Amino acid sequence: MSEHDGVAHLGDIETALRREVDIVRERFPDAPSAEVERLVRETYEELLRNAEVETHVLSLTRHRVVERLTGSGYTLHDPVLSED
Repeated sequence: MSEHDGVAHLGDIETALRREVDIVRERFPDAPSAEVERLVRETYEELLRNAEVETHVLSLTRHRVVERLTGSGYTLHDPVLSED
């Protein structure tokens, strides 16, 4: 087991990161896809390095990436809700 306790060893973190990238891309369609992916992965790794517990690292990652993208001048769009 790693020095961290929580999410990463319980599930497929790669799938979770790809999902976060997709969510952020939907909310920032004007931001380059490569930049969004880089920010998600870098931010996750940065937060994970300093985390004592991993449980909220993924949700904190999204929040930080949104802050960074809006701070860089990209516009946050509301997510498209499906009409089921």
